[in-house]
Amino acid sequence: MDKEDLPRERLVRLGAEALSNAELVAILLSTGDSEQNVLEKSRSLLKDRGLVGLLRSEVQELKQVSGLGTAKVTRIKAAVELAARGLADDEWPAREPFRTSKQVYERYRGLLGDLVHEEVWVLVLDQQHCLIREERLYKGMVHGASVRVAELLRPVIVHQGPAMIVVHNHPSGSPEPSRADRAMTADLSASSATMGIALLDHVIVTRSDFVSMAQLGMLGRDAQESQAAGERRTERYRG
Repeated sequence: MDKEDLPRERLVRLGAEALSNAELVAILLSTGDSEQNVLEKSRSLLKDRGLVGLLRSEVQELKQVSGLGTAKVTRIKAAVELAARGLADDEWPAREPFRTSKQVYERYRGLLGDLVHEEVWVLVLDQQHCLIREERLYKGMVHGASVRVAELLRPVIVHQGPAMIVVHNHPSGSPEPSRADRAMTADLSASSATMGIALLDHVIVTRSDFVSMAQLGMLGRDAQESQAAGERRTERYRG
C-alpha cells in the first residue's frame, strides 16, 4: 500500500470518521503478524467478534487469538471501553437528576444490556438526585450470597452521598427479580435507612426491558421515609 493509504495517514488526512472499523482497529493493533498484515488481522478479528464482541471479551480470552499480545489487547479493550462510556455519557447529561426508573434504564442499558455476565453498579447521588459518582462493584456470577450490603454502601459513605440507586443486569434477558435480588434489596433498604441514606431504587436492566424495585414496593417504609430530606428540595423520585 502507498503510505498515504495506510490507516494512520488516512486518519490524519481525512479524519477518524472517514475510516472503516477495520482501519480503526488496525491503528490500535499497529502491526500484523507472520500470517496476516495489520489490516487483514483487523478484518479477521472484526469478522469473528464484531465491535460488541470486543467489548464483551475478556483480556485473557482475546490473548488466545494468534498475534494478539498484552499490549495490543489492552489497547483494544481501553478503546472500546472508552467508546461505551462516551455513549453512556451522551445519552444522559451528568447533571440531569434521576426522576424515574425509566431514566436509569435509558442511561445504563447501553452499558449493561448486552453483557453476557452480571454486573452490579452503585450510583451515588446528591440532594437533587444528580450523579456524584458511579461504581461497578460486582462482575461475573452475582447471587445473593456474593453481594455484601456493606460493599454497596461503601462508595455512598466515602463520597458522602445522601441518596443512592443500585443497577444490575440480567444476561438471561428477563428482568424479573430473583429471590436473591429481593432479599438483597430488602437488606440494603433496611441498612441504608438506618444510616440515613435514601435508597431510591434497585433497577434490573436487560437489552430491551427493566424492572424497578421501587415500583414493586420493595424499598420498605423506613427507606422511603429516609428520602424525606432530599424530597423537600426536589420532586419525588418515581419508580
